[in-house]
Amino acid sequence: MTHPTKSRRSGKVVHPKRCKKDFPLWVHKASGQWCKKVAGRFHYFGKVADDPDGQVALERWLDFLAGRSPRSRAESLTVADLCNHFLTHKRGLVESHELASRTFQRYHANCALLVSQFGKLRPVEELAAPDFQALRTTMTKQWGPVAVANEIQMTRSVFRYGYEAGLLDKPVRFGPGFKKPSAKTIRQTRIANGPRIFTAEQIKTALKHATTNMKAMLLLAVNGGLGNTDVALLPISAVDFKGGWLDYPRAKTAIPRRIPLWPETIKTLKAVLSSRPESMDQDDAGLLFIGRRRQNYIGNHKGYRVTAEWRRVADKAGIEERTFYDGRRTFQTIAEGARDLVAVQSIMGHAPASGDMSAIYRQRVDADELRKAYPGPPETENTVRGWPFEVSQALRTLRRVSGIVHKAPEPDRQGNWDTIDIGEAEGLEVVAGMLRKAADDTSKTGEAAADGGKPKPRPRSAPVGGDREGGAGPGQGLARLADGILADRKARR
Repeated sequence: MTHPTKSRRSGKVVHPKRCKKDFPLWVHKASGQWCKKVAGRFHYFGKVADDPDGQVALERWLDFLAGRSPRSRAESLTVADLCNHFLTHKRGLVESHELASRTFQRYHANCALLVSQFGKLRPVEELAAPDFQALRTTMTKQWGPVAVANEIQMTRSVFRYGYEAGLLDKPVRFGPGFKKPSAKTIRQTRIANGPRIFTAEQIKTALKHATTNMKAMLLLAVNGGLGNTDVALLPISAVDFKGGWLDYPRAKTAIPRRIPLWPETIKTLKAVLSSRPESMDQDDAGLLFIGRRRQNYIGNHKGYRVTAEWRRVADKAGIEERTFYDGRRTFQTIAEGARDLVAVQSIMGHAPASGDMSAIYRQRVDADELRKAYPGPPETENTVRGWPFEVSQALRTLRRVSGIVHKAPEPDRQGNWDTIDIGEAEGLEVVAGMLRKAADDTSKTGEAAADGGKPKPRPRSAPVGGDREGGAGPGQGLARLADGILADRKARR
């Protein structure tokens, strides 16, 4: 068989087999390997320098056609080869619906980093501990500790796949300089960055400047802990407009979620549906959110179109250092105040910890429990919805009385109220304390009357002035008003 020769005009190496129709493979110039494109994908069958006649490559191609894995020698495996094999494997999982597309995109970005750092023609067997230490340094210059930990884990997965798939004769040694950031480092970074949650005022301001789509997305984020990809992939069929529920498994974990929706959320979702343009792509026909250009909000990477639209709204609202995903963190933080962690985890779609037998045996979380731990209709006890909406309504009611408050739960016999004039900013905590004391006294008086004059001790878990199980105690309204004032005051500091 003829060997490669140089072209007279360009001087480039041209393999004669490439010109013959009876030889199925051709030379990939960039990698110098025998190559074949099948169903839009490139498959490689060894280097031309090691196999100039193409006989070994032809055997591997025949193995491929027969459904057998092409035989490859570990000593010739390059970084690009390994990444291609790994991504082909992951692509198969996407097509079988075992891996999310956005996860595949993250793997693809990680492989691009490996090729850029090490070189696509670098043999994998030549990689040593200093190479991976240098890779980690590159990562730390771009990302924070959490992102670096994720990238290191994905990198390890690529090379572990090469060994387990028989592409490598032995596992790769990463060395001590390629470890994930410690838990302490991650905690310190989080403390330095501060709480990543919205204040009630930030949410209300953002809603004023948001488009109809973004307004609904933001409400879903603080209403049910939905993230960027969650809202981008939200199907219309998941929303029960009449019943006020969202039945929507989390895309990342496939954990079922049943979320009670606020009246404000349902109203905005109806507005989205009524103004929704027809999607450009037929595959997006079932999605709830379609942009002005008739495209979905998924984009090419992690629902970045949601991030882009949120950034425009945040700039108009003057909100800095807050991402759309912080709405999910806000829900988790505020909802935990309801002291029903099982219901909160169910709404968030968190995967249970390994060994959590209660989560394995639990078949559902009742609707009443979800409403107790989370927002329900206005007449029921709720934790999160009252934070941005009902608290402010209570505070506006207080402001309308011009700072005049009473010191006792009831007027004197002449019907006179003791009054004091206070400034709004300085007196809110004083007012809240008075209302809470009044609620507590009123509740004890009512309990004593119902029990023949003997006060009953209040359980620790019961809220002041009311029953946790939903019964309205004598001072429950006062207690709610007091809690609302304190929450609003804390948010404004």
